[in-house]
Amino acid sequence: MEILIDSLVNDAINMGDAIEALRHDYACHDESDRCPTRTLIRLDEKKATFGVMPYYSNRENLFIVKIISHHAQNVSQGHKSINGVIVVQEGRTGQVLAQLDASAITALRTGATAGLATDLLARKHSKKLAIIGTGDQAMAALSAVLCVRDIDCVSVYSRNKENVERFILRAADQFPSGVAFLGCTEARSAIEEADIVCTATTCAEPLFSACDVMDGVHVNALGKHTLVSREFPQELVPQSILVVEDRESAIREAGNYHRYSISLSEILQEYDQGYRSKTTIFSSVGTAFQDACICIAVLKKLKLIE
Repeated sequence: MEILIDSLVNDAINMGDAIEALRHDYACHDESDRCPTRTLIRLDEKKATFGVMPYYSNRENLFIVKIISHHAQNVSQGHKSINGVIVVQEGRTGQVLAQLDASAITALRTGATAGLATDLLARKHSKKLAIIGTGDQAMAALSAVLCVRDIDCVSVYSRNKENVERFILRAADQFPSGVAFLGCTEARSAIEEADIVCTATTCAEPLFSACDVMDGVHVNALGKHTLVSREFPQELVPQSILVVEDRESAIREAGNYHRYSISLSEILQEYDQGYRSKTTIFSSVGTAFQDACICIAVLKKLKLIE
């Protein structure tokens, strides 16, 4: 069994590779795959969630399961908020092939899915990006958007000013020098004139109002994965095209108004470039399918599977 820590995962594939892996797999998704409802234990008083997410890939004949926890208060204590493992078993014999770091895979698949949604939905000539949140998922979203759009200005907001400063220092060191980073003291000032907005928080209240969002803006809501998450105002939904990974999962885990949504698979199958001229929201809850796509891409790159 190979044990792939976060650095080995990130060395194997970059964000651009992850976006293309998802684009390919969404376009030719095999209905014979098995993706049962994930099991979640939420401890609201501890701001913690524990999840078990199984998947079977028929094409690769692999059993894949992610065991993960999210502790929102960890960041303030200097720890990662997401911890866990993903175990991959060969389907014919049950042999364990690999154990991968779940936080690295989760960041890659979250960012890559946002990158794919951005490429499909955001205006081609988008230049200004707003990032709300400063954790690993926010950094992954930034990386993904920079892969698919030629961004020249990134505004960053968090309730913690020091987190904004640290995020900008990390980002400026990691990404091209042609990108300017601006720290903001209010969410609404961060999204002012933004072409693309990425939210990656655990907020229970909307971060901005519908009137703050210009027509034609694309929003990636990456923290909208519970019934009490409220990163964007629901008043924005009737004015927008709402996109999700999986409609049933989004309704069950993030709210009944997702019944009006379009799935990424549907958009890829019947793509209409007119989406880019409209206000769009990608409301993400994450799926085991995405984890499986990224795991398989990593294992193929490392030649652990063919």
